[in-house]
Amino acid sequence: MAGGSNRRGFLKQLVRDVARAASELDEALRGAADEPEESLGSPFPDAAAPEQVVLPARPTTRAATEEDVRRLCGELGLEPWAEAAVAAAQASLRLTPASVDTRSRLGGTATPYPGFDWPTWEGEPLDLLLQVALDELPPSPLPATGTLLLFFATARAPDGARPEHAGACRVAVVDGDPSPRGRPGALPEVPLAASGELTLPLEPVEAAPGPCDYAGWLELRARLAELQGVVPADASPDYLALHRLLGHPDSLAEPMDADAALVTAGIDLGSPEVDRSQARADAPSWRLLAQLSADPGLGVAFGLYERLFVWIREADLRRGRFDRVRAFVR
Repeated sequence: MAGGSNRRGFLKQLVRDVARAASELDEALRGAADEPEESLGSPFPDAAAPEQVVLPARPTTRAATEEDVRRLCGELGLEPWAEAAVAAAQASLRLTPASVDTRSRLGGTATPYPGFDWPTWEGEPLDLLLQVALDELPPSPLPATGTLLLFFATARAPDGARPEHAGACRVAVVDGDPSPRGRPGALPEVPLAASGELTLPLEPVEAAPGPCDYAGWLELRARLAELQGVVPADASPDYLALHRLLGHPDSLAEPMDADAALVTAGIDLGSPEVDRSQARADAPSWRLLAQLSADPGLGVAFGLYERLFVWIREADLRRGRFDRVRAFVR
């Protein structure tokens, strides 16, 4: 298995190097523009590069179970890692365009709720990217009632690498009925439906025999997705407009749980002196709350092949504390 572990490490570093290089190139192109911050938040057809093909993500046909993971591990010769794979699996809710009208939607044109103060960052109002009627969702760690609202500074799209970027993303759960009043410049609305999905992390798990073979792990992820009627975002030849609540992020970037711990501790991720070992104790307490992708229906592109990832501490999620999230554009 040593060869498999070495290949895993090589491929893992390769995809991260590619992702980092693409991010640096995108940042350089942004800096070269005359008005870079306005270009980041422009409508999707102008903001996306011509070669970026975007396809709508599909809902799952059914949610897999832990027994499905064990069975697939057996079929692929991965029995020694089966229980570790089950432990690593996380339930997620895919958010895809609804065929009927729903109260959950991307974007939004209405002032959400009477008496609700529209959030701002550095003097500018944030965009409402997501509103989810929680009683429309399958059971999950999210509150059972109310509406989850997610706001972000799409015009500037900070990457979240600095502690002061915290206010650029705001999440709240509110009660009551939305007001019909419109808001100038609001994003278009796209009704959403949620479907359950069991997700596995991109990186292989480790168990008593050592790290799982990388190729075998990728096959396990592909088979698990196929069982649910979808494909992993990293296995698609085109960019998927894939939105989700909870679960594992669809990203090849550095682990964002550690990054959330670092920036929350006041550390600038762009500093060459960043010691990621400082996040070792706090990183496991963070989990993905929401993932939003560039989407023609939403009218926003976060960057070339990039997504918005919002992270929350597990304890805050259990307590319904959504005012301390960290967001990254990766």
